[in-house]
Amino acid sequence: MPRFLVRTLLCALAASGLWAQQTEVVLTATSSTKLVLAMSTPKATGLDDANVAAEFTAVLKRDLDETGVMAVLQERLPADGAPTKAWKEAGAQWLLSTHLSKAVNGDLQLEASALDTAAEKGVFSRTYHANRIVPLRYLAHYLADDLVGRLTGEKGVASSRIVFVRQVSNGVKELFQVDRDGADLIQLTRHGSLTLSPTVAADGRLAYVTYKSGPPEIWGQRKKDGPHERLYPTSGAGGMLSSPVWSPDGKRLAFVQGDRRGNSDIMVLDLATGRARRLTDSNGINTEPTWNPNGNQLAFTSDREGGPQVFLMQDDGSNLRRLTGEGLYNASPTWSPNGAMVAYVSRFEGKFDLFVYKLGEGKAYQITTGVSTSESPAWSPDERHLVFTSNRFGSSQIFTTDLSGRQVVRLTELAGCQSPRWIRGR
Repeated sequence: MPRFLVRTLLCALAASGLWAQQTEVVLTATSSTKLVLAMSTPKATGLDDANVAAEFTAVLKRDLDETGVMAVLQERLPADGAPTKAWKEAGAQWLLSTHLSKAVNGDLQLEASALDTAAEKGVFSRTYHANRIVPLRYLAHYLADDLVGRLTGEKGVASSRIVFVRQVSNGVKELFQVDRDGADLIQLTRHGSLTLSPTVAADGRLAYVTYKSGPPEIWGQRKKDGPHERLYPTSGAGGMLSSPVWSPDGKRLAFVQGDRRGNSDIMVLDLATGRARRLTDSNGINTEPTWNPNGNQLAFTSDREGGPQVFLMQDDGSNLRRLTGEGLYNASPTWSPNGAMVAYVSRFEGKFDLFVYKLGEGKAYQITTGVSTSESPAWSPDERHLVFTSNRFGSSQIFTTDLSGRQVVRLTELAGCQSPRWIRGR
């Protein structure tokens, strides 16, 4: 069930070894239909064809198919070199051509261009340069993200990453990171204790709760790429602490502090001064805060009116109001990147499903259904998907879904996963 009571990594482009030369083209697309894209066989110079097929072409096709706005043409493909008219008749709206080359020193270059088959005019052109440390699949991710950006105006998330908690042994949980496609698993902490509730700031700084010193403390990074250090309490014991979450500007942390009576309240820590102030003050449980994109409001879970429900308030604790109206148990809110929606979980017949509340409509929509439990939703940076945990295959693993709930993809096959957070990538 949701952790109702207790609940780095943006790499610079230069650090990842990749930079690009681009030709800007402004395009628009509607969200109701998918653009059909065809891919001619990549040309390769200095690279093994089989490796290109497995590490670039297959990855690019999967990335594009999972965007929700593009569909890769798979059948009735014309031969490479066929006229544009043949690709159009096969159903392709865009035709993508790529050329990968590897220099003697191991550096890579990817030239990519896309043609509108109806107008027979170029709609995309970009050249990528990467040093030898960049895998071919990363180039596929970057290209997929840029193609989505040209189509929709919002860069894709194929190169994004997900930070999460994983149990590594009895009584020990650590933070891990995995790429959007489930590859490149990296362990981020090695405290040898309970380490929970990760949150990642816009600049990549990490914060979390750890029991490494005994009582729970909030640890994290004060500076980008800086060391992990204790952020709260600055001295003494802070009581029961949980659910830290960075403000959008990265200057504050909202978190939960409990007392010996079993009550808990939402607090806000100012990183510059080290001062924490209380936003809620009630006999009950107030937990799981999440900021809106402007940083002037928070959604949170509270049982102040009986069962857990999602409430909203200003960042000074004023203007408190209830958001969820249906269901006896609603929790784990997470505000969408553009501020128009709040995702949360609702319990029905002993299991939890994901819901999205559209603030402009004042209405909630159910995303997942089934006999399994879905928990801990978090938004993708482009707001087209949610990442969550589910026990649909037995142990708690990480999944993603589009907002229709029809495109559910298992991201990991690791047992004991919880609290995923989706962040922008390299």
